[in-house]
Amino acid sequence: MSLKQMHRSYLLVAFAGFFAVVVFVLTLTGSGHVDTSSFTGSTTFSSALFANDVATTANPISINTPGRHVRKLASFDPILSLSAVDYKTVIEKINHPKVVVQQHLRTITGAPEALIQLALAFHSWIPDNTYMVSDEGSLESIYTSKWLENYPALAEVQKMHGLDGLVAGDIHIIPEVQECPDDLISRGVHVYIWMLGARDKQAIEDFKRKGCKFLSHNFWLSHNIGVDIGQQFVLRPYISPNKIPKYLPNNDRRENLILVNGDDVVMANVNDDTIRPVMAHCENTGDCEVIFLKGFTREELMDLYQRAKVIIAMCMRGCERAPIEAALSGVALVTNNCQTGSDKRDMPIPEHLLVNTNNTSGQPVELFTTPGAVKWDQPSSITVSKWIMENFETAQAEFNELRKLYLLIGPESLAHETKVFMETHHTKLAVVS
Repeated sequence: MSLKQMHRSYLLVAFAGFFAVVVFVLTLTGSGHVDTSSFTGSTTFSSALFANDVATTANPISINTPGRHVRKLASFDPILSLSAVDYKTVIEKINHPKVVVQQHLRTITGAPEALIQLALAFHSWIPDNTYMVSDEGSLESIYTSKWLENYPALAEVQKMHGLDGLVAGDIHIIPEVQECPDDLISRGVHVYIWMLGARDKQAIEDFKRKGCKFLSHNFWLSHNIGVDIGQQFVLRPYISPNKIPKYLPNNDRRENLILVNGDDVVMANVNDDTIRPVMAHCENTGDCEVIFLKGFTREELMDLYQRAKVIIAMCMRGCERAPIEAALSGVALVTNNCQTGSDKRDMPIPEHLLVNTNNTSGQPVELFTTPGAVKWDQPSSITVSKWIMENFETAQAEFNELRKLYLLIGPESLAHETKVFMETHHTKLAVVS
């Protein structure tokens, strides 16, 4: 064979190889373009909340797929571009890892409900790869639990008995109250701590040292107490649909009733400068009543939400459910610029209604900045609560943005956020690889 013939043969082989790669890629994506119209999530959430943080395709991306070699995806080819919308189209053509969400089904509180919602969110779009696991005995007990009444789809989620079935590349999500499992990390399992509340900095450092990663249920916890993660790792649970009124209740039944969030009960029994002054004011004047939210049924809570004007929740460790439930029923929230209350993405509350916990006099100077908007030098819990009760409809309107936000957060938004998380998780793995 002549040198010219050899060159011609090499060129033919190279062209055939290139053609095979193109056919393979087109087979993966299913067409020459990505059809975003089939995306079931709400594009509102993508544009409003993730526009600045969703993984981009400015650089070549590689995906490490179990059982296959790493494929470099060049971003200059639009067929291979990944986004929060079209990632599902690509990844469903390859192998998903298992996603196992820890459960605590014996307790009927906010954190276990959030874990159920997260499992259902993954199950809604990758049902064959979503599992739930519990250390509290047989998972079959959920069929007779109260959880199934509110979340019947829970019966369809695959159950995993123990964690022996987890292999390298799988994802295990646990709440922050658990410890980082060394054995799973050593097996190559990606363990994510879902911050449903605050932990001390030492615990956070232990999580990091052992190799656990972080998710957060709100924005404040995503960038505080030693945690620093992007919006792609914020997975926000939602208020149970049976606690959201179809219509904002009218105010005919409103009375000068002040509710205190259950987590603040301990504060009222110690040297607290926020709740005890309010209690003393109501006792001394007889103008109002204080009720602590502990031990009430759902029906009783909904009745209280329709009667109360104020709910107090100070230094919220996370997005506390009772204050949000009450706000959705028209109650005005009194909180302070502390922890979750300090992040407007979690609590869009006007600054002039945030309590200054250092002021206990109840007699601050009132400053009217614009017509209808009141601002205090150092507002106390007494001052804010009194103003709300005396100007309730005006005060109620101040919390419209808070109500709008938590009416938008629901099963669809959480499912979308899990998709954004999975895209970012795989992209980061690819970059490391």
